[in-house]
Amino acid sequence: MLATIAPALRSRNFRLFWFGQLVSTTGASMQVVAEGWLIYELTQSTFWLGMVGLLALIPVLPISLAGGVLIDRVPRRKLIMLTQTLLLLQAAVFGLLGVSGVLRLWHIIVLYFFFGSILAIDHPARRAFLVELVEEKDLANAVALNATLFNISSLVGYAVAGVLIATLGAGVTMLINAVTYLAPITALALIHTPDIVADARIHGQQSQRFIHAIWEGFLTLWKQPMILGAISLMAVVGGLTWPVFGLMPAYVSEVMDAGAMGLGFLLAAGALGSVLGTLSIARLSLFGQGRVLVAASLMLPIFVIAFALSGNIWLSGALIVAVGALLLILQSLAITLVQINIPDRVRGRVMSLYSLLHAGADTGSNAAIGVLAVYTGLPLALAISGAAALIYAVGLRIGLPAIRELK
Repeated sequence: MLATIAPALRSRNFRLFWFGQLVSTTGASMQVVAEGWLIYELTQSTFWLGMVGLLALIPVLPISLAGGVLIDRVPRRKLIMLTQTLLLLQAAVFGLLGVSGVLRLWHIIVLYFFFGSILAIDHPARRAFLVELVEEKDLANAVALNATLFNISSLVGYAVAGVLIATLGAGVTMLINAVTYLAPITALALIHTPDIVADARIHGQQSQRFIHAIWEGFLTLWKQPMILGAISLMAVVGGLTWPVFGLMPAYVSEVMDAGAMGLGFLLAAGALGSVLGTLSIARLSLFGQGRVLVAASLMLPIFVIAFALSGNIWLSGALIVAVGALLLILQSLAITLVQINIPDRVRGRVMSLYSLLHAGADTGSNAAIGVLAVYTGLPLALAISGAAALIYAVGLRIGLPAIRELK
């Protein structure tokens, strides 16, 4: 049964990595809710709810580009152990400030800046590391399981966070998240893999070839327009629909008047949809990954528009399940196609570019829609974002029809 459903889990190293990340990403999902709650409590503003995340994006561009080269030049396991340790420290400081009652907006901005800097290396490093944990024939399954991991953790983390914030407070929730980082750090210490360097050609030539190494990542994607098109669907359609989740604390407070428990309910519903989407991927892929990718990019914005205009928490809960499922399908198929079609020696650089586009699109859209909501109201702002995503998806479907034939 395991070999049929999840063959990648037969690998001891992948099992350790997967379960360790499951614990920490559950904590990270709790942190996302707690951070949003703290920001909105301090500011009562959708502007700052979106803008603080945008500020965390400032260091991502230069660090992502440099980090991609670093990921291909140093042992990835050791690099991830370092980034996870730094994330533990960030969460601990955030939690202590929250519990002590001295947390201010400028603290959050500084901590977000640090957080974004570390994630600019951590996320692509973890994605690139997958290839060292499983056999090539199990790589696609490992990518899908990695996506499942984030969605299972979201399902649990969002629901638990709503309860913890309501009972113990956001600061304690952040401290619990800090403890969860011990799981992946321990797992990485137990993993047995050779500490190899992916791009062996650049030993001893780091300073001379640094810019060239960055450029090689761009060229790898430029030479594969269909893969670039798939990434653009992830970035543009996924990014423009992400504010439904990113601005959820304000949506719950301003539109639903439902409090922390309502926030936990809607976020858990979205995470449940993500899990359902993950379970559907294998069967849906029988129709062709490109076809499913395009279909998801067209359907997702429609459900986002319906959610934005709903106004009823139970209907919104049902709609957000569909949004979560379609967003997961879109993102998982895009990254699977990238992982399968790029050589390992540039994997770190390509994954860094992928992560940069992913984070930039999500955070930028979140900030832009947060500002727009100040003038139009949040429901209309989210509907406009969904409409823009639909226009792009239709345009790409017409302008790049061959994307439907991606395998």
